[in-house]
This record gives sequence, structure tokens and C-alpha cells, in this order.
Amino acid sequence: MLRRFLILLVMLVMVWAAGARETDADTVKPYQEALARDPDDKDALRAVGVYYLQHGEFGEAEKCGQHLLRMGEGGYEPDFCLLWGHFIVGAATIDTGDGMECYAHLEQARTIAERVQDHKALMSIYNSFGIYSLFVNSDTYTAISYYFQVLEEARLLGDRRMCAVMLSNISGVYFQRKDTTGLRYAEDARRIARECGEEVPLFYGTMNALQYYLMLDSLPGRAEAALSDLERMYAGGDFSGLADLYMYRAQLCEKKGDVAGAYRNYAFAMEHFDTAGVSSITAIYVSYAHLLRSEHRLATAIGVLEQGLAYVDSCGISVHQEKLFKELSHCYAEAGQRDKALAYAFRYQDCLERRFDDVRERALQEMRVKHDIYSREQQIDRQQMEILDNHFKMALLGGGIVVLFVALGMAYYQYRKKDRLYGIIVARNRESMQREQALQKQVEALRAGEGVSQAAAGLSSDKQQDLMTRFTALMDERRLFTDPSLTVAAVADELGTNRTYLSRAINESTGKTFTQVVNSYRVRQAVAEISDLEADKPLKQIAMESGFSSLSTFYTAFQSAVGMTPARYRAKLKEM
Repeated sequence: MLRRFLILLVMLVMVWAAGARETDADTVKPYQEALARDPDDKDALRAVGVYYLQHGEFGEAEKCGQHLLRMGEGGYEPDFCLLWGHFIVGAATIDTGDGMECYAHLEQARTIAERVQDHKALMSIYNSFGIYSLFVNSDTYTAISYYFQVLEEARLLGDRRMCAVMLSNISGVYFQRKDTTGLRYAEDARRIARECGEEVPLFYGTMNALQYYLMLDSLPGRAEAALSDLERMYAGGDFSGLADLYMYRAQLCEKKGDVAGAYRNYAFAMEHFDTAGVSSITAIYVSYAHLLRSEHRLATAIGVLEQGLAYVDSCGISVHQEKLFKELSHCYAEAGQRDKALAYAFRYQDCLERRFDDVRERALQEMRVKHDIYSREQQIDRQQMEILDNHFKMALLGGGIVVLFVALGMAYYQYRKKDRLYGIIVARNRESMQREQALQKQVEALRAGEGVSQAAAGLSSDKQQDLMTRFTALMDERRLFTDPSLTVAAVADELGTNRTYLSRAINESTGKTFTQVVNSYRVRQAVAEISDLEADKPLKQIAMESGFSSLSTFYTAFQSAVGMTPARYRAKLKEM
């Protein structure tokens, strides 16, 4: 049953994505005849292998894939043969072989398809990865990501039919997660499928949309219309899933308050389990038991759920198993059997934790597979290099020398660039030091009586010199500049003068305003802090400790004084 479900969702899509139309016995017959004449006909092997995949004959499909692999490994058109050989073998073993073996084949097919830019093949491969993630690993997140990759490839190729199929698949996975985001994708799938006249994506897009309408209490009318459309398509086409239709009828009856009709349709659904896949059968058990529980028929509900668990155990597929555990826990709790309710609650939790552990383990295994494939690709490349003739080796050597010179040139350019930057930084620092020396000379000149005249300045040289000397001491020794709220009035109070005299003295001595001089002290302190690479303080901390009131003010003052941002200054210091 699971095999039929996978064929329905995967194999037909694979054929469409690959551009192959061998979907019936009459169409594939010429290829089978070609294989009888020439067992090594690669196109015939691919076509027949895909045909077998479609019809669930996975053993025969795998034989075709293995034959293509032997041909590719023997050197006969390796890109084509290895790509389709790995794809067919991987797809044939999705639900019959080892999970990692399946993943390894699909990953090798993906590697080749990406290298040769075969977008049609990539659609098939990504779709297979999605099915593998969903039905083998129960990993809906990874499945959706692969389906979106198929959707992007389909849009790139302008394949609207494949867009409809993928939108339908995406909406189905979202529904498994009870995420109503998928409704939009289901409705888009129906719209595109109608425009293209494609019945298969229209049928399954409508089925997915119906599930969302049933889940949303506000859309009963749309659910009834969608169910009618679905029944018409089922009657006029070759679709499986009659059990699903009865389940949807039962759920619709339940929403309309027709409990008797709901029971009747659940009974019909169970009578047609042979038309349903594992996922659908489990969903029917859970939905039927939920109705029974809502009607307080707890014993019957428990019996139905236990039967569902037995079915899941017998087929070895754990689709929706945790939902059965959860519903059983609720039923036993309402029946007053607390011990069993707690036991199933623990099994439900264990199931979730085990799934999480499995995801992590698979991720590690998949990384190992990717590494092994990469290593083999590297080994093959080395072997191919070894058989090159001398002329090609010389050409390769010449190319290597050119690349070496280019690399050396780029390295020299980077060195010169860094060297120039170093020179700029040194020059700026030297200029800063020169400005400080000039300021010192001005102070000394004032001491010697060479300052501006008292008449011009309005302040005697001795007083100005003494005021600037004490101001400098406050900055250098007491580091008043580290106070973000420092004002000229506060400093004037410290010096026993008034703000007007202090501002004039600073301006006449330095040519700068009080704020500019204080910020120069702060920037100088910040440069010293940043230059201490071992301390490696955060820039915000340096800004605060240097006296800046905000990070933006710090950046502006530093950029203005140094010529680059603090972060850039630190990065260049580290590079040098």
C-alpha cells in the first residue's frame, strides 16, 4: 500500500520532471525491443527503468539502474549513465532498501546533475529527496525544503505543470504539520492545474484544499464544494484513494452535525483500506477515534486506536504513530484509567524525542555520505589527471605558472595596499603628535611672554598661561574628559574662573572650542584603548570609558579625527 502511495506521489512526477513520456506499455514497447537487440542502449535502459518505477516494479527498475551504473563506471558516457543509474537505483530503493543506500545514490545523482546543469533531472532528484525525507524519515521540514527546490527548478524551466504538482505536494506536507499556510499552495496548485488542463495535480490539489477547508471551521461551504469536485474527478478518472473520499465525507458530516452519516462513512472508509496508503489508513483510525471520543464511546475509541497501532506495527511504517499514542492517552484519561493514559503520554513523548534523535543521527550519516562522495570524486579526478598526455601536462603547468603569477601579483598588491594604509595611519598619528607639540610650544611661548597681547586678548598672558596649565593638568592627571556630562562651566568652577574666560583662553591657545579640545582628549584615549589588542574591549565600552555620551557621537568624533571608523581602525591594526 505504501508502494502505491509513493508511485502516485513520486514516480509519475519523476517522469514528468525528466521530460520522459513513457507512461504506458505501448509507448515503452519500442524501448524494450531496443533493449532486446542491444542490452547496452542507454536511452532504452533509462526509459524502461523509469517505466518500471512508475508501475511499482522496483526490482526490475533497479536492474536497469545497476546496468547503467556498470556502463558509466566502465567509461561509456559516464555523465548520462551514472546520473540516471544512481537516480533509478535510489528511487527504486526509497521504501525497499537501506535508507542511507538510497540517500547515497540520490546524492551522487544530484552531484552529477548539478555539474552538468541538467535541471530536468534535478527536479526528479529533489522530488525523490522530498519523498525520502517525508516517508522514510518523517521529516516534514526537510521534505518541504526539497519540494521548494523542485518548484524553483520548474519555474526556471517554465514548467507550469510541474509547478502545480509541487505546489500540491507542498500543501500536503504543510497539512501534516497542521499549518494553514499550505491552503494558499493548494489553491495555487488547483488554479495552475486548471489552466494547464492537468488532472493529476488538480485532483490532489483539490484533495489538499478540502483537508484545509475541513480543518478550518469557517469554511464548511467551500469544503462541500471541494468534496463534490473531488468525487466528480474520482468518478471520471483513474485515481486511487476511495478510502480517503469516505473519510472526507465522514468529516464533513461530522461538521454538519450528521453523526450517523459520519459513522456510516467511516465504516465505508475502513472497508476500502485496500485502496489507501499507510498514511491515509492511520489518519482514518485517528479521525474515527476522535469522533467516538467526542461521543463518549471511549471503549470503542480505544479499540479502534489499538487496532490502528497493531496495523502500524505490522507494516513497520510509523506514519502518524505519535498521533495514535496521543489520542489513546486522551481516551484513557477520560475513561479514568490514569495509569494507561500516562503510559501512552510517555510513549507519545518518547516518539517525539526519538524522532528528534533520528533526525540528528541522519544528519550525521548524510554528511558522511556527502564526504565519501566528494572523496570519490576527488579520487576519480586524480586518476584522470594521471592519464593526461605530456602535452596537456605542459599546458596545465603553464596555466599553473600563470595562476601563480596572478596570485603573486594579487598578494603583492594586497601587501602594497596594506603598506600604504599603514603609512596613512602612521602619517595621521605623526600629524596628531605634531599638533600636540605645536600646542605645547604655544603654552611654552605664553610662559615666555610670547603670547598674544593682553590688549588683544582681553586676558593677561600670565593668567592665560596659568589657566591653560591648570586646564591641561585637569585633563591629563584627573582625566575629567572621561565624564560624558562634562561642561565648560563645570571645568571653570574647578579652575576658579568663569566659563567666558576659560572658553576664550582655550580658543586663543588652541584655535579650537572647548568641546573640540575635550573630544580630542577622548579620541586620544580611545586610540590608546583600541591599540591594546590583548585587552580587546568592546567598542561600546571604550566609548563610554573615554567619555563619549553615545556610540554614534564616538564614531563621528573618531572618524573626523583619525580618518576611519573605530572598527576599521581596530581591524587594520589586527591585519598589520
